[in-house]
Amino acid sequence: MERINYLFHRYYEQTATDEEVRELMELLKDPSQDARLSAMLEQQWEGLVAADPRFTAAEGLPVLNRVLGREDKVRFLPRLRWVAAAAVIFLGGVTAFLWQQPAKKSQQAQVIMPGSNKAVLTLADGSSVTLDSTGKQVIRQGNTTIMQSGGQLEYTTNGNSNTISYNTLRTPRGGQFHLTLPDGSAVWLNAASSVTYPTAFTGADRTVKVTGEAYFEIAKMANKPFRVKISETTVINVLGTNFNINAYTDEPFTNTTLLEGSIGVMTGNNQQVVLRPGQQARTTGTDVKVLDNTDIDQVIAWKNGAFNFDGTDLSSVLRQLSRWYDVDVVFEGKIPQRRFGGAIQRNLQLQQVLRILEKMDIKFRMDGRKLIVVQQ
Repeated sequence: MERINYLFHRYYEQTATDEEVRELMELLKDPSQDARLSAMLEQQWEGLVAADPRFTAAEGLPVLNRVLGREDKVRFLPRLRWVAAAAVIFLGGVTAFLWQQPAKKSQQAQVIMPGSNKAVLTLADGSSVTLDSTGKQVIRQGNTTIMQSGGQLEYTTNGNSNTISYNTLRTPRGGQFHLTLPDGSAVWLNAASSVTYPTAFTGADRTVKVTGEAYFEIAKMANKPFRVKISETTVINVLGTNFNINAYTDEPFTNTTLLEGSIGVMTGNNQQVVLRPGQQARTTGTDVKVLDNTDIDQVIAWKNGAFNFDGTDLSSVLRQLSRWYDVDVVFEGKIPQRRFGGAIQRNLQLQQVLRILEKMDIKFRMDGRKLIVVQQ
């Protein structure tokens, strides 16, 4: 079961070797794996059919049979909609789309894959360690031990230290990472973000600094408040709670959204606004506005592996895509006035996402890693 799952996703992500492809194709013909294969295909279906709904079950069946080298109907896919999903999967997503609409090689856009777990850790001495989803290592700094396992980084402190040193974890565009701080608090970093923190919380409080977007789950320590510094004018005061901060410099506002507990948002005029769960503090400079009944699912969709574009304008949508897929966005002419709805999984290739957005009468073209919005 584990081997099929591994091979399945390697093939779908277009990273399988020729030997792995042959192994997968043999396993697909094994009747004992029918239930497992059907479940995997059903799980992939929603994102794939949304990416290209023109790919119907009737088209999918002969394509899948050709891939498997079989003339009979596919035994392990009793539902026709799974057949269409399988055809898209086994032709590699975008490849299936191009198969339906042949084009010269010069016209085929570069396949842009989604972001992944990757970051750079800057240590107290200024040295840097590159982290990715495959890494497994132990790093020691004085009394602090740092353990990396895939896309997670965890700090533990052994004994007391009178020396305060700082580390910075920074994700590039197209990256994300999960960090456990020395006090047990958890931080999820979105793309193009950073968090700077001490390797041990030895003072009267626990203060970290954030850029970009981060989701926090704070370990409760009543005698040692947690503080997040967003800018020179905005600080979040925390006791024990879950919240999300979106503080990208290219966004018009800094949004702090509370899921559980209680936090105070303090601006440069020394005024503090206390939030209740479900509220969002929207700050610009020293001004802060509290919004009620915030769509929490939309706010933390990125952490849960999705984009949620409900009520989002085109510029905001493209800023999110630019950070996650590491592409530059260029507008030809005026920016189309559109607002979107719905959610899209973040594991799709960029071209699949763009085909969904084009249903809102927005046209795109790719030039290398440049995404061009075409004037209508």
